[in-house]
Amino acid sequence: MTETILRAKGVSKRFGGTLALDQAELELRSGEVHALVGANGAGKSTLIKIITGAYSNDEGHIYLGDKEIHVKSTFEARKLGISAVYQEFSLINTLSVAENIYLGKLIRRQYGPIEKIQWQEIQNNAQKILDKLESDIKPEAIVGNLSVAQKQLVEIAKALSNDIKVLIMDEPTASLSDNDIENMFKVIKGLKEKGIGIIYVSHRLEELPIIADRISVFRDGRYIRTMDIEEAPKKVIIENMVGTSMVETKRKPCSTDEVLMEIKNFSSGTKFQNINFLLHKGEVLGIAGLAGAGRTELVRAIFGVDQKDSGEIFIHGKKTVIHSPADAKKAGIGFITEDRKEEGLILNMPLHTNLGMTILDKLKRIIGLDLKKEVRLMEEYIQSLKIKCRDSGQKAHNLSGGNQQKVVIAKWLATEPKILIMDEPTRGIDIGSKNQIYDLINQLAEQGMGIIMISSELPEVIQVSDRIMVLAQGKKTGELDNQEVTQDILLDYATRKQAV
Repeated sequence: MTETILRAKGVSKRFGGTLALDQAELELRSGEVHALVGANGAGKSTLIKIITGAYSNDEGHIYLGDKEIHVKSTFEARKLGISAVYQEFSLINTLSVAENIYLGKLIRRQYGPIEKIQWQEIQNNAQKILDKLESDIKPEAIVGNLSVAQKQLVEIAKALSNDIKVLIMDEPTASLSDNDIENMFKVIKGLKEKGIGIIYVSHRLEELPIIADRISVFRDGRYIRTMDIEEAPKKVIIENMVGTSMVETKRKPCSTDEVLMEIKNFSSGTKFQNINFLLHKGEVLGIAGLAGAGRTELVRAIFGVDQKDSGEIFIHGKKTVIHSPADAKKAGIGFITEDRKEEGLILNMPLHTNLGMTILDKLKRIIGLDLKKEVRLMEEYIQSLKIKCRDSGQKAHNLSGGNQQKVVIAKWLATEPKILIMDEPTRGIDIGSKNQIYDLINQLAEQGMGIIMISSELPEVIQVSDRIMVLAQGKKTGELDNQEVTQDILLDYATRKQAV
């Protein structure tokens, strides 16, 4: 039997009065990819932060091999051979790849009274690590110029610069294209062959049979069970995650002939060219396309975040000039960004403050702001959107990803928009939270809101949309009524070069 390299036994953690982790268990073997799954708030992140020394456990034991360890910091974890690659990178964009890999452990030599950093040795060692990953990234490249997939490889290279036994990967494919995911899986399989044990946290259940050997399920802070991947079809995983069988949300068509918004001749350099489309009252318009198709760039230009070269917007048939997000908000448009942590929330602020910042005009009084109204509104959204939190005064960074996303949605619903743009609204969140967001999209459309939804998950686009517009290399290559549309059809349009 393969050697057990890491074991968590009876691990519990409290935050104030909240029990985040309750008698958790985990066993990781060498050369194994062990998937960790559960709904947002299930305790996965808390457990991996205890293993890496970011949090201390209140009860229980962690063993590395046969020896019990008490990890007090991430630095100490790395010395023991435990590293993590998180969804949010910990890289410094202005430094080179080599500098990032060896940050905090630069190689130095003493020359008499003078200590010198050995830059050439650092570059050479970084190159060797990148070669092991079969990467063409240069050690001297500036990290800020790299793609998301390349930055992820730099994070893995950072981990491999230590004598690593355990690698924790948190949502490693959440922001990657299909081609990048395939390359990432090759890297992971190479690490497995070296005997490294990998804890793989992912909400993308469909990829687990491809990459995982075993899977452990957590629910409401408790360990539920561990299964060999062959014994864990998607339906069984979901039932263990949520404690019951899931019913897939069905789209209820409620689109009308009334046009809410018309986009005419939108162009911006090579990002997108000559885009035209209509959005109807009560309609969900899906935008599909591969990475680099120009989907996000298009909606950011519509919302006034980024400048366009040309194009017109008509809302209710009236030409509307939008130069900034403030103009867009005034015109009745809301925008749920794809990056909730960088652009959607102020993480160290309370939930009610995050909501209040989008509706300052509604909170204004003769003197100051109506903060009681701000709190009351947030409490109402906590109830209606089923946001798991202590109360509206809790800081956003303490919430799970799915609950943070619901707070972003609440912020924009509070502005009472007629049109809501949702860019990757379910990225990095669990299947239960996804279904809640699908239900919400249905409800908003039934109320007459027009919704534009971008998603890289083609089954999601098909499930949620009334019509689907497809972009490829900045061009509109297709516009389809969602009747008998398949992933193959969407992929065909997403790889065409001819605009329609």
